[in-house]
Order: sequence, then C-alpha cells, then structure tokens
Amino acid sequence: MPAAETLEREQHKLYLTDAELIRRLGVPEKTLRPLLPALESKHAFPKKSAFFGDRRYWPAVKAWLDRHEGLMLPDAVSKGRTR
Repeated sequence: MPAAETLEREQHKLYLTDAELIRRLGVPEKTLRPLLPALESKHAFPKKSAFFGDRRYWPAVKAWLDRHEGLMLPDAVSKGRTR
C-alpha cells in the first residue's frame, strides 16, 4: 500500500496506470488485474492510451462503471447527460 501522501497525489490524476486504477476502485489486485483484458475486449471497458503512457482515462472508466451499475437514466442517455 502506498504512503498516504502518494494516495493524496493520485486522487486528482486523470490518466491512471492499472495499479492506480485498482487502488482507486478498492478491488483486490488479484481479483481485478486478470479481468482487465476481458473487460476491454468483451465489455467495452476503456482501453489504455498509448499517447498517455498506457494509462486509462479515469472519467471514461468512471462513466463505464456508472453505466455498468445502472446509474445512468435512459432519458439522460438519449440526451447525452447523466444525473
């Protein structure tokens, strides 16, 4: 587990390594890391950006998670908004 100062610095990053993403999500690494390739290929999970050092864009990951958990209302989706 990283130091508290490291976690504080990481909380505002937009592009995350898989290790940072896993920490932010709070899911055990041994559970999530093996699932990431299948999430990308079969479930449209946000891919890593080569341009940004093979990191994932956090807002896209959060939006994917919100959709996956049913937090987007059908009305908002058609209008391009979320509540």
